[in-house]
Amino acid sequence: MSRLYVGRLPRDVRERDLERLFKGYGQIRDICLRPGFGFIEFREKRDAEDVMHDFNNREFMGERLLIEPARMDRRRERDGRDGRDGRRDDRDGRRDDRDGRDGRDGRRGMAGPQRTPFRILVENLSSSVSWQVST
Repeated sequence: MSRLYVGRLPRDVRERDLERLFKGYGQIRDICLRPGFGFIEFREKRDAEDVMHDFNNREFMGERLLIEPARMDRRRERDGRDGRDGRRDDRDGRRDDRDGRDGRDGRRGMAGPQRTPFRILVENLSSSVSWQVST
């Protein structure tokens, strides 16, 4: 368990911010950031345990961190997309929605759709084809 899930991260957090935060807790092997959460891997299991104990529920950049053992190991992550290219990781068929937001009823949920500057233009479709995804 040298790999930790770090939840409720500010959207503008950078790897450098986490390196500074955990400085002195052992050598960091890898940091993988996503919007609102990330994973951090330490070389030694004891370092990860210390970070989990000392930083869980601690205030960081205006947010209260959630730190717990990561559910999947590094080998499975290498088989899928690791998030560095911004694509979702859906190896188990579910979107990982641990983005740190709490709903009114206290449950954690996914953020809503976000408008981006990217658009798709589809041309030359047959009139017998639908552009909608069928289920």
